[in-house]
Amino acid sequence: MFFYEDFIKKLDSSAEGHGVEKFTLDVKKTVVWLGTGIPFFIAGILELYISYTKDFAVTDLVIGIIFFLLSARHLKMYFSYKIILDFNEKKLKSKDVTFEFDNIASCTLKEQVIGKKRRMDVVLDVVTKDGQEIIIPLMMNKKLRFASLMKNSLGRRFSIQK
Repeated sequence: MFFYEDFIKKLDSSAEGHGVEKFTLDVKKTVVWLGTGIPFFIAGILELYISYTKDFAVTDLVIGIIFFLLSARHLKMYFSYKIILDFNEKKLKSKDVTFEFDNIASCTLKEQVIGKKRRMDVVLDVVTKDGQEIIIPLMMNKKLRFASLMKNSLGRRFSIQK
């Protein structure tokens, strides 16, 4: 990730979106979520097999279930992250949120502390006309393209906080 000032300087004011553009997790987050989810899944299968061979030993069964739950969480995070900008319908679609560009009151690009690690990250803070606030962390591939498209689609409603 660039430093925030470099990120702002590289925003493309001539970027135009056509049709539907999809944004998925960047390589770093993909490696993290898949790199932990798949080994936990394998460890869960192994622990459940060991439990089965020991006539369903409770400790191995519990450990296997815990590994399965951890793997399910990590794999769910990987497979559910997708943001779609639909310029035909003028909508932003995500797993939990869908809203029209015309319904956005303001959109602010800023640095904010997010997550449990308390790390600064670049986010889009979107406020709709009905008062709903949505924070979109830019942890996707093509971050610059996404931010540039949002900036050009929203015009004066888009602002950059330094």
